[in-house]
Amino acid sequence: MAVLLRSTFIPGRSPAQVLDFCLEGSNFPKIFPEPVTPLGEIDINDLRIAEGREFRFRHWMFGVIPANWKVVIREVGPSHFVDEMLKGPMRAFRHEHRVEAAEGGTLYTDRVTYQALGGAPLEWLLVNAYMRRIFQARHRNMLEMLA
Repeated sequence: MAVLLRSTFIPGRSPAQVLDFCLEGSNFPKIFPEPVTPLGEIDINDLRIAEGREFRFRHWMFGVIPANWKVVIREVGPSHFVDEMLKGPMRAFRHEHRVEAAEGGTLYTDRVTYQALGGAPLEWLLVNAYMRRIFQARHRNMLEMLA
């Protein structure tokens, strides 16, 4: 499985504040660099991440290719939460969100393990660069909103 690891220092915010921001579901489409559409009876403005919750959404890859996702929140703790794809455009996808205190702020880290439907060749040709771009933009957007 491929692993993407990205960390960003967020100045002036405590780990609890950063994690709370991440647990507020209405922030997901705000930090995601491509359009996201909730599916089913999800009100994105009244969505709180909680262990065991399942969500469906459509992610518009490159702004035009629809990819439906069904995810579950596997874990929520005082310094992290984990979501995992149950059904979607990948063979496997697990996303760990972690916060830790750092001098003057918080270090926020995403650790994503994934496997493309086309395996390692497709990951090498397309998916790895796509994932780096998406998470670079997510971190940039999150930093702009919190700093």
